[in-house]
Amino acid sequence: MATFPIFVEVGRTAPLVVGGGNLALSKVRLLLKRAERVAVAAGALVEGFRPLIDEGHVERLDPATLWESLPGRPLVISATEDDAEDRRLSELARSFGVPVNVPDRPHLSTFALGAIVDRGTVTVAIGTEGAAPVLATRLRSSIELELHPRLGRLADIARAYRDDVADAIAPGAARRVFWDEVFGGAAARAILEGDEAEGRTAIEALLSSESAQTAPVGRVILVGAGPGDPDLLTLKAVRALKSADVIVHDGLMGEGVLDHARREAQLISVAKAKGRHSKTQAEINALLVALAREGKTVVRLKGGDPSIFGRGGEEIEMLRASGVAVEVVPGITAATAAAASLQIPLTHRDLSRSVTFLSGHAAGDGAPEFDQVDLAALANQGATLAVYMGLSTSRDLARTLIDAGWSPAMPVIIASRVSQPGERRIAITLDVLAAPSTKLDITGPALLIIGEVAGLDAAGIVERLAQQDHIEVVHA
Repeated sequence: MATFPIFVEVGRTAPLVVGGGNLALSKVRLLLKRAERVAVAAGALVEGFRPLIDEGHVERLDPATLWESLPGRPLVISATEDDAEDRRLSELARSFGVPVNVPDRPHLSTFALGAIVDRGTVTVAIGTEGAAPVLATRLRSSIELELHPRLGRLADIARAYRDDVADAIAPGAARRVFWDEVFGGAAARAILEGDEAEGRTAIEALLSSESAQTAPVGRVILVGAGPGDPDLLTLKAVRALKSADVIVHDGLMGEGVLDHARREAQLISVAKAKGRHSKTQAEINALLVALAREGKTVVRLKGGDPSIFGRGGEEIEMLRASGVAVEVVPGITAATAAAASLQIPLTHRDLSRSVTFLSGHAAGDGAPEFDQVDLAALANQGATLAVYMGLSTSRDLARTLIDAGWSPAMPVIIASRVSQPGERRIAITLDVLAAPSTKLDITGPALLIIGEVAGLDAAGIVERLAQQDHIEVVHA
């Protein structure tokens, strides 16, 4: 049963429940959370229906008139608890094009009832396509704890201001920023705390301020997307993605990261690969400024952390110089993600007292950037090296390190596609990595972890991972 979540209007025409037992009664009570009236067709009703009929919430129908009363209903629930009758009613509803649900009979249903979190105007429905209703109930319990009991009142008050906001603020980015400030600021806090008058005052003050603006004001948020696994995104990064009008992203996004973006957001790829750039850095800079000056909220989404070999510093400097508001949301960098998946530390009291992030990328003159680092000094400090973009220059790096005094037997772990499906790890040593005969069957992007920590518990962690095909060991 493949389902698509929607909300059905039940205020104009009463939905229909067929059946008069306790199962039917429970479905009627559920529908009455939103519908003013529910039609019920049954020969006999359990006692619980009586007060609902007396209060005018239930309209009783003769089951013999179903042929006449079904067309035009927003939905029908067949809860007769008679398999043959439920099947007949399912076929009848389908013939009229009326959505039908038979409890616990997904093959007879055209829609499923979700587990509902009810906050008045705000409703959250959880569905599992009938596969695991108990799981849906457990999820509902978790969400119940997260949603404020007055959330519905917040939505009601916001609805009262919609026409005023529409008159004062143009649709698009400016209007969405206004509502973001309402729901994320003082107005929402006051209303949720029970001070609706204070909340309305805050909304009106914000509305007056927005009305006085002659031009929309945009901003840029530099967001670290982490190493690839969407579960490693920070909560702040997810909130930024959901607020963006435009997302300017690199090509190193893991599957699922962009799923957190607002559906209406424009996605612009500025992917870079070795020797191939879709846009130069200058063009990316100009694009960010232009989009922000249009009044848009722009997320500049970068793999890993924007401040670690992500050229985030250059973009921040350029945006500030252009008068564009900028915010930075850090991300989990590949080195910490790789260490976590390998279960090794980057620092260790006895082995490594510092971590140095190096770029293995070749500079404009063709020389690798690590040539500008005093590697000999690091050799005597028990350092760990985390080398980014270093796969193509790894042999040169290994030779340079050995020449600088690093032990030829120094452990190295090479990890590609860190935290993503298909992640690979190779355990090696500097002398083997430096050898011309060594062939590494691995493709980038890759990270190198060099130092004693890379060989920690070599008889344990590395051997265990090797046995599980999680790491490959390359020997001389």
